[in-house]
Amino acid sequence: MADSSIGAGAQGALRSLALALNTFLHHVHGFEGLRDAPAGFSTAKFRATVGELAKAIDKEVTYMIVACKPPAREEDVEGLCPKINAGFFRLVQEVNRIPSAAGHEYLAAVRSAVCRSLAAAVSLLNSFIADKVEIEKALMAELNYMSIAGVFWEHCKTLSQIPADNRAAAAAAWSVSVGNLVNDAADELHESLDSAGADDADDDDDDDDSGEDSMDEFDGEIPAARVKEGRQIEKLVLAAKRICDRVGQRCIRDCKQLDDERTVWLDRLVELGKAVQAAVDDLIATLFMDDEDEWSRHAGIESEKLRRALVELITLAVTFVDDAHLAWFEQSRAELSASRDAGPAVVR
Repeated sequence: MADSSIGAGAQGALRSLALALNTFLHHVHGFEGLRDAPAGFSTAKFRATVGELAKAIDKEVTYMIVACKPPAREEDVEGLCPKINAGFFRLVQEVNRIPSAAGHEYLAAVRSAVCRSLAAAVSLLNSFIADKVEIEKALMAELNYMSIAGVFWEHCKTLSQIPADNRAAAAAAWSVSVGNLVNDAADELHESLDSAGADDADDDDDDDDSGEDSMDEFDGEIPAARVKEGRQIEKLVLAAKRICDRVGQRCIRDCKQLDDERTVWLDRLVELGKAVQAAVDDLIATLFMDDEDEWSRHAGIESEKLRRALVELITLAVTFVDDAHLAWFEQSRAELSASRDAGPAVVR
């Protein structure tokens, strides 16, 4: 069901993007390769370029998902849609350079991977809009045939991988839904801040490159003027990363006794960890907001939300954590509380 909090303007932008991606999907699905190989084409270069594009597309789509979360940030949604469109357009341009001489199976594998990505993107966009974009049934049936079989095989595999107990289940859930995501967010924020000034300086050098589309134009960057504030935000995100790592290791992994109270404790830790992860995403997203007057205010709001989420997580964590780690958690909680008036805390 479409999110009713997304207004008509943002819905229109999302639907226009879905229509464009559906057009790309039909084009790639029917592409049989070029008769003659274009100058400079190689499968190695193609793979490297597509890999970079995939990272850039993934980042922009992640920002869009965050922006669509209620209450939706419609200006961000409308600004991200053209960037996502540009990224997929670049991807299709690269596919259009593959010669038939590259091999039937190679071309089929590329076509399948790109079509699945496009179909998944259209389906994701449809989840946010009322007026759905329908993918041709015959095409979807073809794409879904092996997917359905693959899903069945994966489900069979999971039967032999059922967790031994709630501790093991909580550890797996924490890794997938909290730890890995917070770590990735921290790493990507660091890279974005490092490149913000460099990308700004490179703009003048790229003015004469009219023959190449710049991936950076699509892969939205943090404005150079926000780098100083961004470094303060990064400190808070790194604090979240360290706290989440410590909870995952010392509270969940090292939980030796599994009585009723600790079973509920582990479940609640995962729940609060997911709230921290969402708050990290929301805080980082403020650095990419288009509204120069509003982004700083939103950053302050989201910073406080992340602090509260971390303090709540720590408060629960110390309930059953081993005494050897209690002092670290208490110090972290005190530093977070003290940082409210002085900017993001650095948790040691």
